[in-house]
Amino acid sequence: MNDEYYVIPEDVTAIADGAFAGNKSLKHIDLRNAESIGAFAFQDCTNLESVIMSSVSVIGTGAFEFCRSLKSVTFGNITEIGDLAFFHCGNLDLPEIPHSLTKAGTGAFSHTGLKHADLHWFEEIPSSLFGYCTSLVNADISGARVIHEEAFAGCRELSYVRFGDLEKIGDGAFRRCALFEPAVLPDTLQSIGDEAFERVLPGLVIPGSVSHIGGNCLGPVDTKKKVSIYNSMLYEFRNYFRNDRIVPEKEGEDEHFYMYESAIDVTVLDDGTDKTVGFIPLFCDMDPQMRSDLIDAFRADNTFDYMKLDTVLFSAMSWNQRCRDKTAVMRLKYPFQLSDRAREDYSAYLRVHADRIARRTVWERNTDVLSYLCEKGLISRGSIIKLLDYSMSLSASECTALLLEYQSKLDWHGDPLLEEL
Repeated sequence: MNDEYYVIPEDVTAIADGAFAGNKSLKHIDLRNAESIGAFAFQDCTNLESVIMSSVSVIGTGAFEFCRSLKSVTFGNITEIGDLAFFHCGNLDLPEIPHSLTKAGTGAFSHTGLKHADLHWFEEIPSSLFGYCTSLVNADISGARVIHEEAFAGCRELSYVRFGDLEKIGDGAFRRCALFEPAVLPDTLQSIGDEAFERVLPGLVIPGSVSHIGGNCLGPVDTKKKVSIYNSMLYEFRNYFRNDRIVPEKEGEDEHFYMYESAIDVTVLDDGTDKTVGFIPLFCDMDPQMRSDLIDAFRADNTFDYMKLDTVLFSAMSWNQRCRDKTAVMRLKYPFQLSDRAREDYSAYLRVHADRIARRTVWERNTDVLSYLCEKGLISRGSIIKLLDYSMSLSASECTALLLEYQSKLDWHGDPLLEEL
């Protein structure tokens, strides 16, 4: 027994609050028969490397906080770990979390070196439990019904999480998890909190069971997103971009570029048949008046004022050409509540800009839009050869095949767009 290695006497059953706090000599400790560890008992023991706690059932608040060298913890029948118990134990990677654990406090494993987390028996994942565990790759929380605020925030290597009958995802639960892209959300889900995700895979369908959608819940503007929602949640979806907080990264920078709304395309599905009934473009760089107009277009009876989209909003998008292009195509492709006047306006817009739009769709390998332009006979005969050359130069094989097929069927009688629509 020495300053570096210490064995607790057999008759000691509890480690008092702050008992070893700040001890810079201690490297290894065996707690023997101790059943509880008090608050901050080993806080800031920066050279502590290993702990044997075979009999401990309760670890107090901040017990091993800032034990930055801690690598090995041997648990016995642990049942409770307090708030911030292993906070900033950056070298600690547990092979497994004991199944005897029934309660974990806020941030208990925050800023640790965990690579895998299995808590499939927990019904609730506490706030910040694994926050900023930058080595965490995957987690099994299949028994959880609730994920609380910031539970996995900052887990930049997290790529897979196993969900079960999940009902609520709290604010910022997967914020700054840049690699985590949920492909499927469980159909038991009822609530998604503010800034819940960093990003989502294109085509994500938010289950119809969801009744609350938080502000900026699908993340920042750095990646384009395409999501589908059911029309029964339209009114609630306005919360997604309602938050108008502006966060400039550097003093003096143009705040216009730091609005929280994401650049996303929203496809609205019918509740009964999953048939697409509408399309709503949302994007980051909208001015306050435009945001207000868009929010007002969402009605409390879960309908959306498409007339406002087709007139006021489309006109206001004049500085956002890509959004205007997408809106014109999608509103004609899914003409839900599309007035004759709006149909004519969108058709005229596409006739003028079709060649440019087609070139962009080839660059994006967007065969859906390209197919639509071809189907409606909107790509001019003079442009088809140039488009084919461009497509082949990009090795965009699917676009090339589509354009070749279109070239063989060219028929320029009438205005097919207005006739067929």
